[in-house]
Amino acid sequence: MTAETKKAKEGNFAAAVTVGAIAGVFLGPVWGDIVAGILAGYLAGGSIVRGALAGFIAGILGGLILGLVILVAIPFVQPFLQQVLGPLTALLYILPLLPVIFSLKAALFMTLGGVIGALLAKYL
Repeated sequence: MTAETKKAKEGNFAAAVTVGAIAGVFLGPVWGDIVAGILAGYLAGGSIVRGALAGFIAGILGGLILGLVILVAIPFVQPFLQQVLGPLTALLYILPLLPVIFSLKAALFMTLGGVIGALLAKYL
């Protein structure tokens, strides 16, 4: 196997992680995480470890992206929620931590999907 053939079979790891993270954000919990992991693992190609690692990193990255989006959106919705929540509005800044915590769940499911995707890339 030449170096060019091996490189083509391995796929692009950075693209796999990026696509997996974006897909994980848009597809939603559990089944979306697994599908995004399969996509990341398939794009990473190469070996099972490579697919699992792509899925894991994509899951963590997707949770961090969602947390940042929520953190940026809080100042825009805070005036509207201040009338409803009153003095508890300051707790809204804890809200971005939830996607980061739940990204661990996403990372586990996307790791599983990454293994499946790597196996598909290897045998298809």
